[in-house]
Amino acid sequence: MTAIYLVLAYLLGAIPTGYLFARFVKGVDIRAMGSGNIGATNVLRAFGWRPGLAVLAADMAKGALVAGPLASWLSAAPGGWVAAAGGLTAVLGHDYTVFLGMRGGKGVATSCGVLLVLAPRATLATLAVFAIVVRATRMVSAGSLAGALALPALLWLLGERGAPVLCLSLLLGAFIWLKHTPNLRRILAGTESTLSFGKRSDGGASAGAPREGERR
Repeated sequence: MTAIYLVLAYLLGAIPTGYLFARFVKGVDIRAMGSGNIGATNVLRAFGWRPGLAVLAADMAKGALVAGPLASWLSAAPGGWVAAAGGLTAVLGHDYTVFLGMRGGKGVATSCGVLLVLAPRATLATLAVFAIVVRATRMVSAGSLAGALALPALLWLLGERGAPVLCLSLLLGAFIWLKHTPNLRRILAGTESTLSFGKRSDGGASAGAPREGERR
């Protein structure tokens, strides 16, 4: 059953929600826009806040379903090693999706969905750190990197310190930093793209345009 769970976790995580939204709702390939990433941030920059938030929710739901209902259905102990492995596998599915030639997103939203099920208090506190950093810097990447660093400490401080969840938080944090290496370089160089919290002329919230060198 564990093998079946991990395969299903990967396949669920591998569903490229941002790509599917752009392809079937907007008729474009999100990989040819902005940063070329299929995640919620690139969808937000390309199409506005509502589509970005919808893709964010879908990517979080993938992780939550794997760590919660799917794990329960296949009798994986909540918060145990098998559920943690399933959560990691789902994030790897998102990052390296078989449906798009093993090129996917950065795993932040899917990681968040997994951890909201396994460690809700620490994850909510981490989201607060993320929001504060994004608001201060206007950089989603900076918020993601800060959250990845803060999560293990918050797990410990808030008592959600089971070994499977702690190990999972360290692994997910490492993957988030790895996937954000180009962003970190741009942050240090002062060329990272930022969000604008104003309004566009069409009435939607402006997400800001990617700067030179963001596409990869």
